[in-house]
Amino acid sequence: MDLNLLQPQVEELLRKKGFRLVSMRFLVEEGTRFLRIIVDKYQHIISLDEIVLISEAIDALLDEYDEDSFTLDITTTGAEKEIAKAEIGAYLGLYIKLTMKDGVKAPNTVKGNLEAVSESELTISYNVKGRNKKETYALEQIKQINRAVKY
Repeated sequence: MDLNLLQPQVEELLRKKGFRLVSMRFLVEEGTRFLRIIVDKYQHIISLDEIVLISEAIDALLDEYDEDSFTLDITTTGAEKEIAKAEIGAYLGLYIKLTMKDGVKAPNTVKGNLEAVSESELTISYNVKGRNKKETYALEQIKQINRAVKY
């Protein structure tokens, strides 16, 4: 099976369902051959029911191919996935975690709701002892941005 031919079909199928393809590859783990497909959806944590629907749709697409046996493995980027700085604007209003670069005069990690984004900085709001605070951070000071789960 040529993944270069299959990938555009999977991307189109996912796009129609409101998802996007992150990666797709064959791999072998403990003697079992897998086709691992990682999917994502902006501003959305993908449910198990959605994974089942995606899996069934892709499985139907794969039936068209004559291929040696493998296990289809559909997974997501996760509830606390890393967010690319270039894509951060798509996550306005959501709860995120910032990990700061070494040497930056700020806590190592900061969690809060993403309030605003510009080319060079972002603003988050968070609660400290019952008081709402807003802080702005330069993107160049941020090492990593992740979705966060509020407990």
